[in-house]
Amino acid sequence: MNKKKNNIFEKIIQNEIFSYKVAENTEHLAFLDISPIKTGHTLVIPKKNNKEKIFSLTEKEFLNLMSFSRKVAIGIEKTIPCNRVGLFVLGFEIPHVHIHLIPIDKESDVDFSKKRMTFHEKNFEILSKKIKKNL
Repeated sequence: MNKKKNNIFEKIIQNEIFSYKVAENTEHLAFLDISPIKTGHTLVIPKKNNKEKIFSLTEKEFLNLMSFSRKVAIGIEKTIPCNRVGLFVLGFEIPHVHIHLIPIDKESDVDFSKKRMTFHEKNFEILSKKIKKNL
C-alpha cells in the first residue's frame, strides 16, 4: 500500500478531498478541523513532506512550519474570543506532520479524548472566511 496515497492530508493537499482552508502558501496549508475540540480548531500541515514526526523535519522545515503556524494563530486569535491559541503536536491518527491550533481559555479546554464538536457546512464556511480575513 502506498502510505502517501492513503493519507487524508495528502488527499486534501491534492484537492481530492474538500477542506475549509484558512491559509495556504507553496509549502503549507491550514484548514479547519472537521471534528473540532473548540470552534476555530485549525490544522496546519507541510504540503511537500509527509513525515510522521515533527522533529524528523529539517531545522529549516520546522522553523518555516512554526512561522506559518504563528501567522495562522494570530488570525485565529483575532477571530475567536479566547485567552490564547494553544499549539499542540500529537499526530498519532494521521501519519503526516501536523499542528493543532486551538483557541482556549483554560488548560481543561483541551482534551483530545472528549467527544468533539459537530459543525454544519455553513458554519465552517463562515468561520474559514472570517479567519482568512484576519490573517
